[in-house]
Parts: sequence; structure tokens; C-alpha cells
Amino acid sequence: MQGVRVFHSISEALRAGFEVADRTANGYLARIRTPGGWALAIVEVYPAAE
Repeated sequence: MQGVRVFHSISEALRAGFEVADRTANGYLARIRTPGGWALAIVEVYPAAE
């Protein structure tokens, strides 16, 4: 089983072939189409709130 990939900038995710899918509290949710469906990744651009 694969884990969720984490990027630290939108440009990093885009270079890897991902597209921005949604906004989160700390950044964005990115996705890429694979033969088995969608692969998801997290783009963390803001520090996590405590």
C-alpha cells in the first residue's frame, strides 16, 4: 500500500504532474490520474495550527 505524498510548494507538486484539487487549512490537496484511479497528495504551504 502506498502512502500519501507531501509537497512543500505548489510548484513542486505541479512539476511532479499533479494538479491542485482543493484547498485545506494548511495548504492544498493535489491529485494525479493513474491507471488505478486518482492518487492524492498534500501540499503544505502554511505551518500547522496548534
